[in-house]
Amino acid sequence: MELDVQNPRWELDPGMFLTVSWPVRRPQPSLLVPQSSVTRTAQGTFAMRIAGGPTEWVNVKQGVNSGNETEVFGELQPGDDVVLHASEEPLPNTRISPRIFISRHLQ
Repeated sequence: MELDVQNPRWELDPGMFLTVSWPVRRPQPSLLVPQSSVTRTAQGTFAMRIAGGPTEWVNVKQGVNSGNETEVFGELQPGDDVVLHASEEPLPNTRISPRIFISRHLQ
């Protein structure tokens, strides 16, 4: 990315590389899940939700990554139980007792 900045004290030299923290604001809170909860297959990108016992694949689109979490958009809701390590197996409607993560919002 190229960015023009004010440099009145000449602390920056042409060609320098910098690390910048650039806060991003969303018009509404973002839904975050662990990166390992999102899987990509030939059928699409999904998270596996546990709906009262049986599993279901939920199509999602990924946003930004923040540490070990990733922002997701789709039909997941805050508080949904998602499989911590999603994969193509188990298939939808399988009853499992996985380690789960409760999805959460980030303001």
